[in-house]
Amino acid sequence: MRILHVTQYGSVIGGVETYAADLHRLLRREGYAVTLIYGRAPSGPSIRTIAPESLLVPALRPEAGKWSEREIELRRMVEQIAPDVILTHDVEEAEVLRLFSRLRPTIPFVHVQSRYVCPGRGKFYARQKRACERPFGPYCAIAPYWHACGTRRPWRLLTNLRATKQWIETARQLKRVLVASEYMKRELLAVGFSEDQIVVNPPFVEPLSTGEGSLPIREARQEALPIVLFCGRLYDYKGADLLLRALEFVEPPVRAVFIGDGPELPKLKRLASHVAVRHIVSFPGWLSRAAVFGFYRRARVVVIPSIWPEPFGRVGPEAMRQGAPIVAFRVGALPEWIRDGETGWLVEPGDVRALATAIERVVSDEALAAAMSARAMHVAVEQFDARRHVERLMRAFEEARQET
Repeated sequence: MRILHVTQYGSVIGGVETYAADLHRLLRREGYAVTLIYGRAPSGPSIRTIAPESLLVPALRPEAGKWSEREIELRRMVEQIAPDVILTHDVEEAEVLRLFSRLRPTIPFVHVQSRYVCPGRGKFYARQKRACERPFGPYCAIAPYWHACGTRRPWRLLTNLRATKQWIETARQLKRVLVASEYMKRELLAVGFSEDQIVVNPPFVEPLSTGEGSLPIREARQEALPIVLFCGRLYDYKGADLLLRALEFVEPPVRAVFIGDGPELPKLKRLASHVAVRHIVSFPGWLSRAAVFGFYRRARVVVIPSIWPEPFGRVGPEAMRQGAPIVAFRVGALPEWIRDGETGWLVEPGDVRALATAIERVVSDEALAAAMSARAMHVAVEQFDARRHVERLMRAFEEARQET
């Protein structure tokens, strides 16, 4: 089977691109002919590309020119590659999706809410710090003024509303749509997709290198202090500030490591300066993937303090695969793969004291931490298996081809 793989970015800048890179490598390893095209070129000497054998296609970018000219270029590219199926990530333009679906069986992977089922900040009321439970509709035109959930510039808001409406109308005509979680499936159902269209296929997690064996080995070196780890973009809705506040109520001294970067970093560093001196807090920035996985293996607990409804939360299964228990707020898709009391703890969104209690239970009880670590590794291996992921993907491809 020939697969055309489509992304907006040619470099790994977040979870979507990380998944696309892992999937691209896996499909080629399984013997499939995969070609990646992308709209925005990698930049910077240390940027990791999604796939070395890829093609920059500027026509994927909305600002690349008139649609009539872009359509000719995209049509030529598809006909030249002649794929059996097209798999897209973050292709939010209805025109592009519609064109692809007319040329070949096309399946979009809907990773997030924004731009697809929500014209704003991913089904999240920033002012009230809680998830939006309304499906896309007329209320979205006034919601940003009440809830700070999107732009309040009238023309930009109108553009976003139109784009989301057009994407939903176009995607509802497709035979199959992929999502990573039951949470995202519910979001699509709420805007009129049919049950039969939606394929839930959680991302797979593999060892970083083939030499690791069937399960990774937890780092044997004893840390001076238990590591409490955060890994992700430092945005307000990711809740890193809530983790810092929770540390005030964690009695045993810990080393809190915040891997990542983002606009909240200056604020977080100011907050960290007021954390009790018994704790050590560090912000190493973005690290290599190998370094991140090393931290997973050394961490006593990985904390996901998002108050935004996470569409999946890839950091968690990756950390579990390395034996790290998870503590998180009960939001979005996180309860689908965190087994409360077995592989970690779930607490109510925004409850800082409950977050602190859950962290303290893991860092202060080595036997509990060891049991959760072992359980987390085995659950991750069972639940996020690469071969099973490819089987579901290929079944969706075949169904889309047969029904076209």
